[in-house]
Amino acid sequence: MLTTPSPPLATPRHRIRELVFAYRPLRDNDGRVVDIATRVLNTPRIAASTLGPLLTHEPVEVFGVACLSTKFRLLAWHVLSRGTRASTPVSMPDVFVPACVTPGTTGLIVVHNHPSGDPAPSQDDARLTVRLCQAADVLDIALLDHLIVGDTDRYFSFREHGALKPVTW
Repeated sequence: MLTTPSPPLATPRHRIRELVFAYRPLRDNDGRVVDIATRVLNTPRIAASTLGPLLTHEPVEVFGVACLSTKFRLLAWHVLSRGTRASTPVSMPDVFVPACVTPGTTGLIVVHNHPSGDPAPSQDDARLTVRLCQAADVLDIALLDHLIVGDTDRYFSFREHGALKPVTW
């Protein structure tokens, strides 16, 4: 008796994805390109006055990462999360991905806003800063500051308040 060989079992297949990054101009809510002065972000005050306006108008907490060069020039800005009036989720891997994939990044500044206008840090903000420092040490990326921006040019800098290791700005 002759039997027909059964077809081989189909090998499971999946598509391989290619990681592709593209940089595009940051746009405001009206679609206009956001321009900021080319400045060296070498002090917390300068960093807060440059990056703060990107977040202060937000009605909810927004967390962003600024990638900086060895000369403290802004290379890229990435908004990681949008939350509620009281908090926003932050994922450690998501914080450091922009720094890892932006060519020339040697340091980063993380920034979030407090929609209440009061930039005083919460205990959660302080705990997050400790975790960010630990992750930055492992990845050998300088965490230059964690800024909280409020209203009318008010800000809180964890660096100025001694919560981060000294760095030469």
